[in-house]
Amino acid sequence: EVKDGIVPQSLLLFEEVGSGQDGTLDLKKLFNNTQIFDFPKPVKLIKHLLAVSTENSDIVLDFFSGSATCAQAVMEINAEDSSNRKHIQIQLPEPLDEKNEAFKMGFKTVSDIGKERIRKVASKIQKEYPDKFEDMDLGFKAFKLDSSNIKAWDGNPENLEESLFDSIETIKPDRTQEDVIYELLLKYGLDLAVPIERKKIKGKYVFNVDLGSLFICLEDDIQSEIAEEIGKWKDKYKPENCCVIFKDSGFTDKEKINSVQKLKKFGITNIRSI
Repeated sequence: EVKDGIVPQSLLLFEEVGSGQDGTLDLKKLFNNTQIFDFPKPVKLIKHLLAVSTENSDIVLDFFSGSATCAQAVMEINAEDSSNRKHIQIQLPEPLDEKNEAFKMGFKTVSDIGKERIRKVASKIQKEYPDKFEDMDLGFKAFKLDSSNIKAWDGNPENLEESLFDSIETIKPDRTQEDVIYELLLKYGLDLAVPIERKKIKGKYVFNVDLGSLFICLEDDIQSEIAEEIGKWKDKYKPENCCVIFKDSGFTDKEKINSVQKLKKFGITNIRSI
């Protein structure tokens, strides 16, 4: 599908959209003239396709990211026409051959090359478009597919006592708070690119997601004063809807009841625990 009034060429000429050699040169310019990836797509070609098929705030999805040519094309065309396209790059963590120049430079997988390319393109744009740089979002988040961060209930009658004690702590021990937060974003249908602010309240970390739409505290020994501060923080943004999530094992029954009451005082009734 293309934008109204624009007809793409049925024949793309090398001098207009680049060749395979141009794709290799694009990448070598970023990595000290070293060829670290075979047969990358030319940036000019992807920018041409973006120009005829996307608009200001479209999301561009590349299921076979490779060295992240598409990411560079999106970032550069945004800088050129002051647009705000977003991009999602998907790439298996395919291991690199030890003989590959990229491996010798410290990269272990194809996706490692892509992430470093995005960083280098951001630096390149900062130098080439200093007047636009402050208004551009050139950061990115990287995710990998994994099992849930939250333990499933086993309920095996042959191992009931161990299962019961194990279920007291629902978050897997090798996972960070950020791991759990992004899983919750997915489960609540929130954009993974929404703003997330972290602040210490009474010595405990609290995360404010999407300007007060969701507050998450996964600490131990939670006191009801934290709920009070969350309520004040929520009032600063005045979101249409607000949900608060605590770790269930993070506080005593008394503190849980007091926390719920304090949140209700601020109009927060969607309170959950994991």
